[in-house]
Amino acid sequence: MTIWLPSLSSQGTRYRSIAEAIADAVRRGELAPGQKLPPQRRLADRLGVTIGTVTRAYAEAERQGWVVARVGSGTYVREEDAGSSAAFLAGRSDAAAGTFDLSLSLPPPHPLRAQALGRVLAEIATDDAVLQRAVEYQSERGVPAHREQLAAWMTALGMPVEAEALLVTQGGQHGISLVLQTLARPGERIAADVLTYPGLIGAARQAHLKVLGVPMDEHGMDMQALGRLCAQQPPRLVYVTPDQNNPTGRLLGEDRREQLAQLARRHDFWILEDGVQYLPEAERGTPLYRLAPERTLFAFSTAKVLAGGLRIGALVAPPGPANAWAKPCAPRAGWCRR
Repeated sequence: MTIWLPSLSSQGTRYRSIAEAIADAVRRGELAPGQKLPPQRRLADRLGVTIGTVTRAYAEAERQGWVVARVGSGTYVREEDAGSSAAFLAGRSDAAAGTFDLSLSLPPPHPLRAQALGRVLAEIATDDAVLQRAVEYQSERGVPAHREQLAAWMTALGMPVEAEALLVTQGGQHGISLVLQTLARPGERIAADVLTYPGLIGAARQAHLKVLGVPMDEHGMDMQALGRLCAQQPPRLVYVTPDQNNPTGRLLGEDRREQLAQLARRHDFWILEDGVQYLPEAERGTPLYRLAPERTLFAFSTAKVLAGGLRIGALVAPPGPANAWAKPCAPRAGWCRR
């Protein structure tokens, strides 16, 4: 039998070239739905690469939705129709097309992430109790067991929180939008680094808020500049990604974190701390929600440590009774600060 051999690009890493060749072959019909790919060791020998390279390439092709691995059998081209979830996920193939979307901050790719997620989803599919809960309505704050699990996980990652302080969200972006719509009214001003997360700008536009850019340097947001801004007209809220600014990657220094907490108390504004850009505990600074817990909301997401497509996150709310940091306003006015 003739073994399928990819034509590899001379540019880029070997495993990506193989994954791209698989995607191209599926698109052209050279690899048909249900067709088995060559055994990894055999393909590695024919291409003159390590078996680890082929293993990583197959995992990347599976992550993109082109193939599926069957334990004890091999790797096969997916057979789902065009309307299936696999085909939908396979539609995002920027890397296979030779381009990379720099508007997104993505964790380093690793095949074990998708493999572990696949095992968990398989377990869920056979658990009738979990499936039943998934089709039922849930509390707006999230299922208590879920909040407890998130709190335990965040604490283990070096972000200690209590389950009662958490509000479950549909990812970090959802958490940001909730905070802006809750704490600010249309036309009000919020502040952020002059180079900041595009999602914050989009959420502010949807909420009809004006975003003021605060100058920054190699140590993060310039607190003297923020102080001058507050002296003129304090913003309702200051958004900051202190541990890894998106898009610059700069870390907000410890002294500036203290200064930010002091400015928030002096000028009575809220702090929205975006903790989605996860860093190991040894590389992070003191969380703002611990320096100024009474006026800081911390947005967390599983995107960078687990899977962005799951759309799971949490908001750490200020201490006190549930939702005590906000109250209903007049009809159609949304929510406002106490």
